[in-house]
Amino acid sequence: MSVHPLDAVLSEGRDGLYVNIHAQPGARKPQLRGLHGDAVKIAVAEAAQDGKANAAIVQFVASSLGLGRSEAEIASGHTSRKKRLFLHGDPADLRLRLEKWLAI
Repeated sequence: MSVHPLDAVLSEGRDGLYVNIHAQPGARKPQLRGLHGDAVKIAVAEAAQDGKANAAIVQFVASSLGLGRSEAEIASGHTSRKKRLFLHGDPADLRLRLEKWLAI
């Protein structure tokens, strides 16, 4: 039995899915950089100050997955590069959206 690459990145929560994120603030443009260990690497142009990078990460991930802004939030790691994002919705549907987005 093979292990799916997303198994280390995702964990199911109540009414949603937790996603491990590795943040790269101060990049040239917002971009999905693929898997980075047990996280999805997300680059954003905003600086890591006053929550600007966090807001940009949430907005980028939500819009990339076709979710509303209120359907994604930082669950932990507000001041760290390693974050956990919580996506509200059906975990199976969210997992499929993430697989498509990451082209896995």
